[in-house]
Amino acid sequence: MKLRAIGIQRSLQVSSALIILGLLVEIVTLLWFDPLSFLLFAFVGVVLIGLGTVVYLISLVFAVSPSAASRG
Repeated sequence: MKLRAIGIQRSLQVSSALIILGLLVEIVTLLWFDPLSFLLFAFVGVVLIGLGTVVYLISLVFAVSPSAASRG
C-alpha cells in the first residue's frame, strides 16, 4: 500500500488539518442563527472531524518505524 511511503508525519498533518477545519466550521455555525447552520454543523463539521479521526487512526495502523523501513 502506498500509505506507508507517505509517512506518518504527512498523514498526521492531513488529519490535524481536517479536524481543525471541522472545528472552524462548527464555530462559525454556532455564531450563525439560521436553520442551515444546524445542517452545516451536523453534517459538514462532524464529517470533517470524523474524517480527521479516521485518517489519524489509519496512520497509526500503517505507521512504519524507521528501523523497519530500512530493513526492507
